[in-house]
Amino acid sequence: MIRRFPTLDRYITSEFLFSFLVSFLFYFLVFFLNQILLMAQGILAKGIPVGSVLLLMLYSLPSFITLSAPFATLTAALMAYGRFSSDNEILAMKSAGFRRFSIFRPVLMLGIIISLISFSVNDVLLPAGTKAFQRLWLELSLTHPGLELEAYSVRTFRQSILVTGAIDEQGIHPMIIIERNNSGNRNFIIARRASPEIRGGTGEFPGFRMHEVFSLTPDSRNIDEWTWSHAEFMDYRLLIGDSTILDQQAGPANMRVMAIRQVIREKAARHKERLLAHEMRLEQSRLNLSLQYAALSYGGLSERAAALPMVIRKAAEVAELESSRPVDHSLQVWKLEYYQKFAIPFACLPFVVLAFPLGLAAKRSGRAIGFFIGLLLTTLYWSLLVLGRSLGLRTEISPFLVMIVPDILLLCAGIILYTRRSQA
Repeated sequence: MIRRFPTLDRYITSEFLFSFLVSFLFYFLVFFLNQILLMAQGILAKGIPVGSVLLLMLYSLPSFITLSAPFATLTAALMAYGRFSSDNEILAMKSAGFRRFSIFRPVLMLGIIISLISFSVNDVLLPAGTKAFQRLWLELSLTHPGLELEAYSVRTFRQSILVTGAIDEQGIHPMIIIERNNSGNRNFIIARRASPEIRGGTGEFPGFRMHEVFSLTPDSRNIDEWTWSHAEFMDYRLLIGDSTILDQQAGPANMRVMAIRQVIREKAARHKERLLAHEMRLEQSRLNLSLQYAALSYGGLSERAAALPMVIRKAAEVAELESSRPVDHSLQVWKLEYYQKFAIPFACLPFVVLAFPLGLAAKRSGRAIGFFIGLLLTTLYWSLLVLGRSLGLRTEISPFLVMIVPDILLLCAGIILYTRRSQA
């Protein structure tokens, strides 16, 4: 039976939560200042309203929370147990008859809770925040062309090419849009002036009101013939509809786990079909090579001379097929992001297991030493994740291994240290 000690649990929990709050604010501010404030400074300098900038910052918060929570858990556990050890409170707890696991259990339970919360934020709030961020950024880009478009520049957007002239408060002077139609031909739209426009509440995405428009469209049957038209103004919509294109441009890092898993299944099925087709071609080429070898071995001199060039070509074909095995790099990327969705939030568990024996080793300045060791370990863990991701992108090594190995290494190190401290 595992006995519970409410007073001890509350005392350890309060110490851990205080350290967690301090650590979380530290890591959060590091990520926040490094990303958002630098971006916000550039946005404000281009005349974007403060309210919109605050919304962009709000939509970006889930990504910082997901990264800050595991690191703060490690540092908080080190600080809490380091303070207990340096003040001889661990010795007092043991003298009062509390077992080592009873001292460790409250933080272990909090680590599990924080892992689940961090995973939920990463899986639910992060995709929603990213989608809202992209939508607002697109609207701001069109109401304030200088945010994305620069004067006298060429910019690619989806299947369109935007060529801009001078940019001022009235719009862009002039503007050229080169877009590809369903037939694959290029359409040219030239406007003397293009002003950004948003229609709120109509379900349409923003675009441009183009004035004094001249357009050229090539004939689908004869590329030497063109159709031209002229209008005083026209509305050009970059996106129509509510969200389908935004959903398509979201990467795996900004999607929910089940959605990523479904995409991985579809990609894996298509990749399996390509591998099967490749294997069939390879087997057919090997069979043809064997037949040519047979003709070369049992035929007469003239037959051998005629078959030799064919044997050489078939051998080269087999060698080329053997060395050109289909590889789906996009599938590897999606798998890396999928396992990273689990690796970072649930790193709280190996972190607290490792932090407990390390914190007990502190003899003085427990919180300060714990905070310093926490910084070192979080740096090490992040370096291992970056290294594993790089290996996963460059090689065909298992994405599961490269993403989960850092957690497993820390967990094994924590279990070994915990066992040794228990035997001491």
